[in-house]
Amino acid sequence: MSMVSFEKDIAPLFNQFRASMMWRLDLTDYEQVKANAAMVLTQIQGGMPPPPYPPLTTAQVAMFQAWINQGFPK
Repeated sequence: MSMVSFEKDIAPLFNQFRASMMWRLDLTDYEQVKANAAMVLTQIQGGMPPPPYPPLTTAQVAMFQAWINQGFPK
């Protein structure tokens, strides 16, 4: 997989969930997502986000995992 960046790949992926998740963390904020990456990964691997949103695809989950593995490129 090519280099994954937060600005180009991760923030746009999570932008649609931002409003409903603000009570917990801002999914478009690099520092918050980086600090909570393990928890976010666990949630999306488990089929999150909840309805009415469709769960993330296997490719999207893999992209988030790659972002972690690549050292959280900004």
